[in-house]
Amino acid sequence: MKISRVRIENFCCLHQVDIAFEEITSFIGPTGVGKSTVLRALDWFFNGEKEVGLSTDDVHSAADGERITVEVEFDGITSHDREVLGRYAPEGAETVSIWRTWEYGADKITGKALAYAPFEEVRRHTKAMDKRRAYNALRECDPGLGLPTVGSADAVDEAMRTWELANRDKLTESQVDDTHFFGFAGQSQLAKLIDFVFISADLRAYEEADDRKATAIGRILDHAVDRSQANEHLGEIEENAHQARQDVHTKVYGPMLDDISAALSNEVAKFTTGRQVVVTPVVQAPKPSRTMFQVSIRDGAAETSVYRQGHGFQRALIIAALKLLAERRRPQGGTRTLCLAIEEPELFQHPPQARTFAEVLRSLVASSSQGRTQVMYATHNPVFIDPRNYHQIRRLSREGGEEHPVTRVLQVSEIELCQSLSGLVKEESVQRYAGARCSGPLAEGFFSHAVVLVEGFTEEAVLLGSAERQRISLGAQGISVINAEGKDNILLCHAILTALGVPCYVVFDGDAEMEERKRESVRNMAQEDRHKKELEFERQAGKNAEKNADLLGYLGASVNPWPPTVAEATYAVFHDNLETYLGAKWPAWSQRRQELIASGDGFAKKDSSTYREATVTAASEPPFHLLAILENVQKLVR
Repeated sequence: MKISRVRIENFCCLHQVDIAFEEITSFIGPTGVGKSTVLRALDWFFNGEKEVGLSTDDVHSAADGERITVEVEFDGITSHDREVLGRYAPEGAETVSIWRTWEYGADKITGKALAYAPFEEVRRHTKAMDKRRAYNALRECDPGLGLPTVGSADAVDEAMRTWELANRDKLTESQVDDTHFFGFAGQSQLAKLIDFVFISADLRAYEEADDRKATAIGRILDHAVDRSQANEHLGEIEENAHQARQDVHTKVYGPMLDDISAALSNEVAKFTTGRQVVVTPVVQAPKPSRTMFQVSIRDGAAETSVYRQGHGFQRALIIAALKLLAERRRPQGGTRTLCLAIEEPELFQHPPQARTFAEVLRSLVASSSQGRTQVMYATHNPVFIDPRNYHQIRRLSREGGEEHPVTRVLQVSEIELCQSLSGLVKEESVQRYAGARCSGPLAEGFFSHAVVLVEGFTEEAVLLGSAERQRISLGAQGISVINAEGKDNILLCHAILTALGVPCYVVFDGDAEMEERKRESVRNMAQEDRHKKELEFERQAGKNAEKNADLLGYLGASVNPWPPTVAEATYAVFHDNLETYLGAKWPAWSQRRQELIASGDGFAKKDSSTYREATVTAASEPPFHLLAILENVQKLVR
């Protein structure tokens, strides 16, 4: 059984969200949008009565009343799951829905189950006498049910369950409150199927290293070490020791206490008859011994506590504990799903360590027996984005007014990409290259407030240099300039980012003069060879015209195979290319570039560092279109 969908209402900054979960689910987005809150809501759902208490401060500001709801839908139901969940997971049901509600301080769990509706009215009574009266009234009202006569509230529940099992065709789907079943008053049945472990960013590893039931180390030891035999022997020792203590007390205090008892009895007999006073020693039995384990760190000759270690090592210890927990856990009465929820897994980790941790988390899911491990994390690091599984990304963003902003959860799938690019990019190209596009620089864009998609590294260098020259901090505004590595890739990159809710600004070359430049380069060739080259150049020009038209149409602009140089609200295009534009509109840039090359501080070929330095240090200001691009991009963020 696994988490397949979560619906959260009025939990902290989350007003209403509906999130689909997978084997690995990556939550990304700007700071403060609610990524960690999703994980904390699940922690309350699974561990609320023990770990996480709520108050009115946790209710969303836009809530109608003081009510918080977290609904979790599970799929992958096995026969063992059905046995444990009973009527909540009847045969034929592919999913199970359970939700937890906090309302005006009252905490309850509700399940969606098949039930006989009139019985639910009986079950709502909490007092035994009221429940029996309601049951007897139903028997008299509808004798055709054939309900037996019972004498207790427990017998009422059993009679109704027995009837429902024998009359499945008369049951309907109902919302059933079952606090006891899910663990407030006893052992949680849900905990037998799901082991939910939440590792928060502020978790102190030395606390997780304590041998307690809810800690990572405690869970590992419970799964990997059988303490029953040792505890049995310790119990025998304690029993013998207790008997020995009683013998000592009897031997030492017996005669003295017998004398005192007799004396008190004689004195009491003067006032009343037929009763005696008995004074005996009371042996204080110590608590039963239990094997406990201690974790310490040996560094050379020194052995210290985990508390004395640095943050990086402590986080590494948690990572190692999670990995071992996933590998060493044993089935308990059937299979049990381990859910690892981690807030900022990259915290205190060097890049190689963070990359290793990302690989470890993915391998835990891949190697899990019967798929019984599920991982979810909130991260700010592209290392934790698996480009091959970009559909696992859930990007959160906030929209709406300042008083009650709304959190949106966006994701992208291969089918959606193919639909959005229908007629522009072949399906096989989307299937083959979408994952590759999601790796490298584009992954950074998933975390940005806005992205400028450029055709090549020279456009990237000039735009960044122009921003630096104008003292515009694109990074501070959450704006990333990303090289799509060619006009052919812009459409796919734009579709991926847009599906995840990242505003995009596109900058590309129209290449209107490319054919003429190439013809000029072969003018001195033999006529036959020149003719073949010219035909090839003509075909390339035709393809460029089609690409320009497709890209403009996709962006919602007027279709033009050879567009003029413009800087519009969502895109900019250079009629030929950036170099041609700079040569015509910014001679000082070309002059400065040549000076850098001549002095040995620049390179003659296209070079991003030379282009950027020339942009920053040219004698005059950048031309209009470059400044317009920067202004339009900042408007996207605003």
